Amino acid sequence: MASELRAMAWTVLLVPACAWYARSACRRLRPGLPRLAALAPTFPVFVYLPCLFNSLHFRLFSTFFHTWLAINKLVLLALGIGPLHPSLPLVPFVLCASLPIKLRLSQQPPAAKRSPSSPPPPPLADFLRPCARSFFFLSCLFVAYPHTGWLPVYAVHFLYCVQVFLTLDLVLSSVALASATVLGAGLERQFSTPLAVASLNDFWGRQWNLMAVDLLRASAYEPVRARWGRDAGVLAAFLMSGLLHELLYLYLTLRRPRGEMVLFFMLHGVSQIAERWARAAGLWRPPKVAAYLLVSAFMVVTISELFFGPFMRAGADVRLMEEAAAMLQLIMGVSRRLLRPFGVVSSL
Repeated sequence: MASELRAMAWTVLLVPACAWYARSACRRLRPGLPRLAALAPTFPVFVYLPCLFNSLHFRLFSTFFHTWLAINKLVLLALGIGPLHPSLPLVPFVLCASLPIKLRLSQQPPAAKRSPSSPPPPPLADFLRPCARSFFFLSCLFVAYPHTGWLPVYAVHFLYCVQVFLTLDLVLSSVALASATVLGAGLERQFSTPLAVASLNDFWGRQWNLMAVDLLRASAYEPVRARWGRDAGVLAAFLMSGLLHELLYLYLTLRRPRGEMVLFFMLHGVSQIAERWARAAGLWRPPKVAAYLLVSAFMVVTISELFFGPFMRAGADVRLMEEAAAMLQLIMGVSRRLLRPFGVVSSL
């Protein structure tokens, strides 16, 4: 615990400092190579931050927040595109650079003067509801896991998929809730309904991890599409996602990647293109229920074999489960202490 607190303290110190430096440098330099060269010294900091943590959960989210999203945002900032802009006030800039949040386009930055007719920020319940929902269903999952030994392996892996979504939704919604409270501005949701889709195009383009989708669209899809066409842009975005997940595998397992993440994402990229071609030709028009079952089966099988497989062979899944169970026990223990004066401890 002491080492994790030290790592958290270094993160809280270094990330805002790098973001402040990036904003200051970009206000003095035009987009292009000079701005990119000025921001380059911050990149090793974001690459190293996940190594400070022993907990796989903290290492995972530090990799996602800093090594993946923050560096990507800063590279786009150096090119004059993306969600960051030097004109943003300091606090919104730091939070948007270091966290997976995105200001709603219809909202002005909090430091700007709002006219009486400007729409108010959305209610915090927009993020409080998914936090409570995800925590509740995650608790149910961890209670049910000891009794799933009779289920087939793909059914268990489907539960793993649900767990991944709920965990990400809980963490990202909690981050957005805290950020919206600080900024007083509306933020975009990161997920829609990814567990109820009947199309790969819909899942990857409009339902799953929308912050990462936006950055992949700006950094890989759009530049390649402008030169080689839409399909090449899709493959470039999936290739970049696969390489970033190989990096995530390296951070979590400390083992050399074997290309399975790239294979998984390239398979889904090709399948997404094939699905779009088939729809355009009128060859893929199944009933919605059948499409949902087919897409879900394809997702679970490919995730089981190519995505979960490498992590499970490295034992990362067991350690993640142990950490999640320990965190749940800690939360329940704190809840008992807080509720003891009200006489409701016996129900927890």
